[in-house]
Amino acid sequence: PLREDLKGILEPPYYASRLWPKVHHCMGGLHINEHAQVMHVDGYPIAGLYAAGEITGGVHGGDRLGSVATLDCLSFGRIAARRVLLDNAKPQQQSQAAVDL
Repeated sequence: PLREDLKGILEPPYYASRLWPKVHHCMGGLHINEHAQVMHVDGYPIAGLYAAGEITGGVHGGDRLGSVATLDCLSFGRIAARRVLLDNAKPQQQSQAAVDL
């Protein structure tokens, strides 16, 4: 059952990933923002540089179970790809590209 404030996903497409947790250690990496842009040490995004997956610092802290980053990899990979398309769209296409994000 869902919590009262959650709604089910009622419309396709549906995506799933079967995961097998395992212990490993591959923490740290590049700092990215919500657009998958790699952040400079001074706190601003580096133009044209995006990252996703195990190369990024992630949200798990100093340790985590393996395979739980799969969705981070997929999500931020997709965010990065969409952001590259938006950043490289011609000015007249940017407003439509932003809507499509």
